[in-house]
This record gives sequence, C-alpha cells and structure tokens, in this order.
Amino acid sequence: MRSLESTTDVTDLALLKTVPLLSFLPDETLEDIRTKLVEQRYEKDEFIFREGEKAEWFYFLKQGAIKCLKYAPQGDELILKILLPGEMFCCESVTFEGDTVHPGNAQSLGPTTVLKLNRAIYFECLHQHPPVTMQVISYLGNRLKESQDLAKSLALDPAETRLAALLLRLAEKLGEKEPEGVYIGIQLTRQEIAHMIAITEETAVRILTRLKEQGILLAQSGKKLIITDMDALKQLVS
Repeated sequence: MRSLESTTDVTDLALLKTVPLLSFLPDETLEDIRTKLVEQRYEKDEFIFREGEKAEWFYFLKQGAIKCLKYAPQGDELILKILLPGEMFCCESVTFEGDTVHPGNAQSLGPTTVLKLNRAIYFECLHQHPPVTMQVISYLGNRLKESQDLAKSLALDPAETRLAALLLRLAEKLGEKEPEGVYIGIQLTRQEIAHMIAITEETAVRILTRLKEQGILLAQSGKKLIITDMDALKQLVS
C-alpha cells in the first residue's frame, strides 16, 4: 500500500462535489478540504480497514472497486455491498462523536485508489456551516433505510429474487451497453455473488444457469456478466 499527500488535482475536487455529505458545502470549503485529503492505493484483496479498528477517517473511492463485508462466526463471508468510484464509505460510524470502531471490513477487489479525510476536519466544517447538519441527518436516515431494506430482502425474498435484484443494482451502477445487452463492468466470482445475497455458491450457480437457459443472461464461459433481457429480470424482482 502506498500513501501520499494529495496534490493539486481538479478531479479530486470534482469527486468531492458528488459526495452527498459534502456537496452542499461552499466551493471554497470544498477546496480547503481537498488540500487536506490523503490518497492511498491498494492492490487486490488488501483491506482498507477491518472490523473493530478505530474509525477516524471518511473514505472516498477514487478508482477501482471495494467490497464491504462481515464474517460469520464460522468464518463465512457476507458481502454487504460493492462500492464504485465516486462513492463515500464508512460515513455512519465516523459521523458519531466519541471513540467508534468499524462495524465491518472494506477490501479491494482490484487495484484501488482511495481518498481519506480525517473526521476532525469534517466536524470542523459542520461547526462552520450549522445549517448543513440537517442534510447530514437526512442522508444518514436514508442510509439506515437502505440497510433495513437489505435486511428485509435477505430475510424474506426467495433466492432467485435476491439474485435478480442484485444483478439489477449492479447494472444500474456499472451497466455498459453492448450489442448483446447490458454488460456489468466488474468481475465477480460466483462465490462472491452468493455471499452478497446470503445464499450458497451451489444455489447461485443453479440460478445463474437457469437465467442463461431463459435467455435473461448471455450463456458464455468466464466471469463476464451480460444481461440480455432487462425487462424479464425486472419481472423476477417485482
């Protein structure tokens, strides 16, 4: 892992302007924040942080992809979400005052570049701009609702519905139009797909095979995922 102080990079400022917890701050404040960012690079499978470590930084994904995960007592991995460039993470635990720790792990899926902002700097910005505090509360409330919706889905939805919903979410975030259909621009193993929706790898393989037989996914070897019938996939979710 390599760490370096941020240089004058307009792309970093543009990234900050897209982050919900920062976008409402004045440009001059964002520029000041940009100069205080720390950039770190990770190789595939490196951990950005682990569960139980002290939460002291806000993280912004600049390049690459990251999986947020937790481990079951028996060691099984549950992937909570996939993070893509432009997304902020670890904001819930860092936002609270006091000594807080990470409730889960963040691990790179490939070569990844992350920008970090110390929590003390962010709190100072909030003190300087009190009206934005309500927007922070609203944002965190939406994140909580997302977590509750995910928990409800994992508890109640059939495995096929969960996998179809996952493919739709990935298509919305990563989808690239190709002649054959919508290509999901990230390589995930069948085990990783299974862990994201709390099913066994064998169940994931059966469902993926069935979707290919139904013409919803392109039947081909390898890890490349192409959705050939988005409407049929949406019907499975509804």
